[in-house]
Amino acid sequence: MSHSNANAVANPANAPSERFFGSVGIGPGMRVLDVGCGDGELSRFVAALTGLDGEIIAIDRSETALAMARSKAVDRSVANIEYRLADLSTALSELGTFDAVVGRRVLMYLPNVKDVLSRLREMTRGGGVLGFQEHARAGLPRGLSDLPVHRLIHNWVWDTIVAEGGDDRLGLRLEGILRECGLAPEQITSEAILLQENDPSFIPQLARLMLPRMAEQGIVDRDAVDPDRLAEQIEHERRAVGGTIVWDMAFLVSARR
Repeated sequence: MSHSNANAVANPANAPSERFFGSVGIGPGMRVLDVGCGDGELSRFVAALTGLDGEIIAIDRSETALAMARSKAVDRSVANIEYRLADLSTALSELGTFDAVVGRRVLMYLPNVKDVLSRLREMTRGGGVLGFQEHARAGLPRGLSDLPVHRLIHNWVWDTIVAEGGDDRLGLRLEGILRECGLAPEQITSEAILLQENDPSFIPQLARLMLPRMAEQGIVDRDAVDPDRLAEQIEHERRAVGGTIVWDMAFLVSARR
């Protein structure tokens, strides 16, 4: 089936990550904290940057996400990754100090983001780097012509994040927030998340993944949404429109302590 793990489509929102996190100054032997690590994809990338002498502490508040991360094959040629259950709303001082702190799509879910960043700053050694990839609502999606089905799903996703207490403008405010927390931004960039007409679309997979959360927040009626039918509508619309669809925007900012 199209939504099986075997046929899973890579999330295009992760495409900027290697370019960004690979350029912020993370290198061999560093001790790195990955906040909100999820399934550990970013943790594993950073582990390769730090090499065998590095150390990665990857934290998440979801045992399910951590179990998925721990289930991935271990690469013995890169830094050891220690996955730990932790909540960013609490003190994390027992984790020690770090040469770098990274996070992807995690700050946008925090109601107390300034407090968290201030604590992460204190956990970063002098001269250390903090790098984050966040997203924001930016008047998308856009294409060669109207995209009502894509726009509907885009709004469902963002409305769900807001209903869960997330900030749909965090990416646009990230640089300023880092400055307010006493950090000195170095790299400030953004990348469009693109859907190409000849590539498999990630959007049906995203809709399936998000549907339980959408229903829980009352954004959609679970019984009224047929994921298979929705996937057909997405495919029909993108083929009818053609060309590249600008789906979302990633905001990528690194700063030094």
